[in-house]
This record gives sequence, C-alpha cells and structure tokens, in this order.
Amino acid sequence: MKYLVSEQELRGLELALDAAVGAARLPALLALAWQLRQRDSQRALGLLAEMKRRLPRYPLPAEALSRLMLWAALVECEVAALRCQLDESQAWLDAARAALDPAADGQAAGDACMAEACLAKALGQRDRELLALERAQAFYAGCSDPQRIGLAQGLLRCERGVTQIRPAKAGETVADALADGGPLASMAPADACTDAATEAVNAAAQAYALCMRAPAEAAALFTRAAQLCLDLGLVRFSCILSMNASNCKLELGDLEQASQCFEAAAERARNTGWPQLMGMTQTQVGRVLRLLGRGQESLQVLNQALVQLRVAPAGLATAFACSELAFTLTEVERPLDSIEVMKEAIRLYRLWGSHVNLALASARQARALASVGRISEALVELEEAQTLVAQHGYAALTVDINEALAEVHRRSKQPPPPGMTAPTATIHYAQCALNQGMDIQGWKPPPALLDYLADAWADADHMAQAYSYSRMARLADQQDRALKLNDPRAMLQLLGYHRLSAATGMQESGESTLLAASEPVAQQSAELLSAKEQAVLQLLARNYSNKEIAQSLGVSAETIKWRLKGVFSKLEAGSRKHAVIRARTLGLLAANV
Repeated sequence: MKYLVSEQELRGLELALDAAVGAARLPALLALAWQLRQRDSQRALGLLAEMKRRLPRYPLPAEALSRLMLWAALVECEVAALRCQLDESQAWLDAARAALDPAADGQAAGDACMAEACLAKALGQRDRELLALERAQAFYAGCSDPQRIGLAQGLLRCERGVTQIRPAKAGETVADALADGGPLASMAPADACTDAATEAVNAAAQAYALCMRAPAEAAALFTRAAQLCLDLGLVRFSCILSMNASNCKLELGDLEQASQCFEAAAERARNTGWPQLMGMTQTQVGRVLRLLGRGQESLQVLNQALVQLRVAPAGLATAFACSELAFTLTEVERPLDSIEVMKEAIRLYRLWGSHVNLALASARQARALASVGRISEALVELEEAQTLVAQHGYAALTVDINEALAEVHRRSKQPPPPGMTAPTATIHYAQCALNQGMDIQGWKPPPALLDYLADAWADADHMAQAYSYSRMARLADQQDRALKLNDPRAMLQLLGYHRLSAATGMQESGESTLLAASEPVAQQSAELLSAKEQAVLQLLARNYSNKEIAQSLGVSAETIKWRLKGVFSKLEAGSRKHAVIRARTLGLLAANV
C-alpha cells in the first residue's frame, strides 16, 4: 500500500471498495481505512469494524491475515493517538510490532515507527518522536519507496527545523544558508521533485527555517505545504501549517490575511474531533480575539484551550497557549499574572528546545518585567533572547528585542548605547524597533509602537516629533478599527467562535459583546470623556502645555500624558488642535472656552 494518496487516488479506492465482493473486500476495506486514518478517523474505524466482522466468513492464509491485522493495528494506533487515547494507542502499536519482522519487512517496520512518532507527539515525548522518525528513515532506506523515504526525511527536517536550525554565520543571509550545503540547504524543495508528499514536507521545513527571518516568504511556503498535505490526507499537519501561515501574517500585522489563512483550518480541526488539534485551534481563536480588542473573551477561550490540551502531557501546543494567555493578560492590564503564565511557557519552550518561540517569549517577558520595575529579571530574559536572535538570525525578533530595551531604559537608569544620537535611550531603541520592522517585507507598524514613540518624544519635550508619531498612530489605529468594525459578527463566525460560545455556555455574554462591538464608529467617537479627561480637555483648549496642565490639576506630567492619550483615542484625534476641534463639534467644551 502507498503511504499516502491524493484525493483523486482516494476516489479510486472508494470505487474499488464498492466493486469488491467476498474475500476481496477485506483488503479493499483496509486500503481505504489506511488512507482515511488522518483524513477521517471516524470513518476509518468504521471500515475496520466492517473488515473485522467479515473476517470469520472469509478465512485468509496465515501470512495474509497477519499483514492485514498489522496495518489495521497501525491505523488504530494513529487514530487513538489523534484522539488522545494514549494507552490504547500504545497497545495497538505493541500489537503491530508483535506481528512484524523488521529484518524481513522494512516497509512495515518503518510504518510502525511513523505511527510511534504520531503517538510520541501526542505524549509530548520529543526525543522519542525524533528517534522514531530517524528509525523510520533508516528502515525505508532499505526499500524502494521514494514517497516513504522522502516523507520520513522531510518530517524529520520539519521537527528539527522547529528546534535545531543551525546558527547563522556572521553577515549570512537566508539564501546563503540555503545554498551552503548545511542543514537548511536540505530543507529547500528539490528542483525536480515529482512526489507531492516530499514537496510538501520540504516546503514546510523551509518555511520553519524562515518564519522569524522572512515571515512573508514563510507564510507563502506554509500555505503551499498545507494545501499539498491536505490533498494527501495529512489533515492534522495541514491545519498546523495553515495556523503557522496565519501566525506569520499576524506577526506582519496583517489581521485580515491571517484570518483567511486560519478559517478553513479551524473548520477542519473542529470536524476531526481530535482534542489536541481542537485545543490548538482554540488557542488561535483566542489570539485573534485579543487582536480584535476582545480581551475578556480571549481570556475565556485561551483558558478553555488549556483545559482541552490537558488531555495529553504538556508540549509545544500548551506552551503556545500559555504564551498567548500571557499576552492577553498584559492587554487587560494584569501584568503580574502575565509574567507568571509566561514563565510556564518559557519553561516548556526551553524543555522542548524551541529556540524561536523561546526567543520571542523571553523578549516579551523582558518587556513585561521592565514595565513593573523588575529590571534585573528583565535584563536576564533579554540576554537569553538576544543570544538566541544572534545565534539563529531571527531578524523579525529584533523588533521585540528593541521594544523591550526601550522599556528597560524608560523604567531605569541604564547606560545609553554607544553612538546614540536620539535624545534618550528610550527613543533610540523604540526608533530602532520601528526601523528594523520596516526592513521586514510586509511588516506594518503597530499603533502601540507608534504611540510609544509619541510618548517618548513628548517626555523629551520634542512635541513636533510627538505629534507626528501620534498622527501616524491614530491613522494606523483607524485602519485597524476599520477592519475590526467591518463586520465583527461575521469575522468571529468565520473563526468558529459562534460554535465555541454555544458549546461552552458563553452564548449570552458573547452575543451582547458582539452587539456592542457592532456600534457605528461615530457613536463610539462620541463616547463621553471621564471627569478627569474633561478637565484636561478644558485646559488643552486654552492652549496650556502639558506642564501647565499638570501644575493646574496638581498631578504629574506623566499622568497628563496618559490622560491626553485617552482623550485623543476617544475623540479619534491626531493632534491637540484636532482634539479641540472634535470636542467642539461634539459639544464637549464649555461655551466660554
């Protein structure tokens, strides 16, 4: 039997089964069940059940029966692993290995190793998974099956690509790394590749190598690999690759494209009923909800994802869910909780050797620690992140590194960097974050970073630059808001959130939130200011400076800066003058002002 077949070949197997009668129906049932094991596991089990019911009526020679039951056990093993029935999966793997002779049948022995890799992944046993793939590759080397050989090699490259990409050399580009014959070179798709399975896993492996070097290229590769894997019945791997494509788009700030990448994968994951895959999908829904500004809903979804992922030992899926939960906790202004949750994510990333995720988590943890004044801890996290970025060439992460450095310098008195020309180190590093982001193909500056720069320039009393960045931030924020308010109900339904709400008893609260989010932008803009913001606005309209406003109200200049930020946001204003004009239009200023 082929290890994988295309959708067209699958239809041929279905027709063959329809035509098969008597004893010939037994291998036809097995052949179709084998190809459905990672496409439609419920249907695969139904076919196996029919095969076992028919066996007593059609006795087979001992050797033929043994081979039939061998692959049936491997189907059961993989399906049970996907369903997180881990003890049952191990029992089926043991049964399969008891029925084979590795020395006589390398193909069957390799297939058993591939099934073991599936089980090991569900168990979170990283070393066992890699060893199983290595053993599968060794067994397949002795048989003449290019698809199995290419698939085992490619999957091993993918798994190693997540954690063991070789460090970049000084001044080396990605193209150099792919061309020099090193590990990354073997990840590039072969020029004359004719096997879709090999092409798919090689494209995926190359994408893993590029995800934090060139995220736009990685997204395209992940998308292509996901489609190829889907056609071959690797539904779980296809969904994961689609989610990785979505993540690359999110890192570039392209929420719309990210949602499109994710939509079909989310639907497929729900239809499988596989707990870990559904938990991973739920994590992604939580992430998108956070980016849509729905922090409390994001918290609920991410906590549910972590509950669902507990059906198996903690692995990378749990680490990713923890890191997303930490980011959301930061968004809803619970920094101390965020730091504690991120510690668990970092522990798991370190345990699994996931360097790219560890670097990202450490950089963001450093910023969170700095924001609450824990500078020494922040510097430790920054050192680890910087080391990993330097070793592996994760260009996209230099943005997060510099944002963290800006916050460290904002909260403490650290020596300025050599050759600094900016008024403060905070401005220097925030500007570096912006400049380095702009060098990444497809990257969009987030409003939060532009706001940060506006605040930093205002602190340095360079108001022209502050206003300029504030205007850019408002424009970016308006673009984001236009996407978020375009049709939030439809977008969340697209992501399957409506089903999630109904399944978890959140329908009522989720519905009211969606209705509130659907209000027109103009109505939101007219939201009344707080009493303190109103007081600031009255003095702003009299052309008071920040310092004068602070002195008049008896608060610090930092407090005034943040209140003005709230005023600008609520009035959708890009400057002090614009804020006053908007306030007059909305009737928010006293008649004599």
